[in-house]
Amino acid sequence: MIKAVIFDMDGLLIDSEPLWREAMIEIFNKVGVPMTWESAQQTMGLRTDEVIAYWYRKYPWEGKSQEEIKEEILQEVDRLAWEKGETLPGVHQTIAFFKEKKLPMALASSSPMQLITSFVKKMGIGAHLQILRSGMQEEYGKPHPSVFISTAKELGVHPDECLVFEDSFHGLVAAKAAKMLAVGVPEENMKGNPKFQIADVLLNSLEDFNEEVFNTLANQH
Repeated sequence: MIKAVIFDMDGLLIDSEPLWREAMIEIFNKVGVPMTWESAQQTMGLRTDEVIAYWYRKYPWEGKSQEEIKEEILQEVDRLAWEKGETLPGVHQTIAFFKEKKLPMALASSSPMQLITSFVKKMGIGAHLQILRSGMQEEYGKPHPSVFISTAKELGVHPDECLVFEDSFHGLVAAKAAKMLAVGVPEENMKGNPKFQIADVLLNSLEDFNEEVFNTLANQH
């Protein structure tokens, strides 16, 4: 039985993945990391500190600490999101769907809490979310399931009573490892990627989520 719903954020609720890449390309290249649009995708879905550590291992830079680079990236992503970030299609109708069913909703993202609260404010969905959880609060980020398990605990439900919405493969791995039902909504260039078949249901967009999809998921339990 589905008793709670957990949403990822970046790339699922707000079109921030391109903004993350834009910010990372600009800031990493300044310290000598030859980052491109394609290579930025390699770390999609990981926590910011893990992304920075990953690239530091490959291209150790001097002059700025990993923490300083992280802060620069976060500030730039936040600026870009308020300048041109858009709430993705289907977000408000999906939230309204679960609100009508009186199911508690949470957000569990790899992003730091400062960005989560900023983006939630921009999207105007804060009043509908009972819990905001950052992967930065966990010892391990996605694809480790701890952020989802902690969110379920805060919601007061068992992990296997949760339905997760994710756009990244790392996020889907985390959701399935937590024994949760998972809906995959891959971004455009990941559609058709066979890895995403680990999702219980795949959608082109949150706009495609409806009563029929919900019932299909509920019957899988």
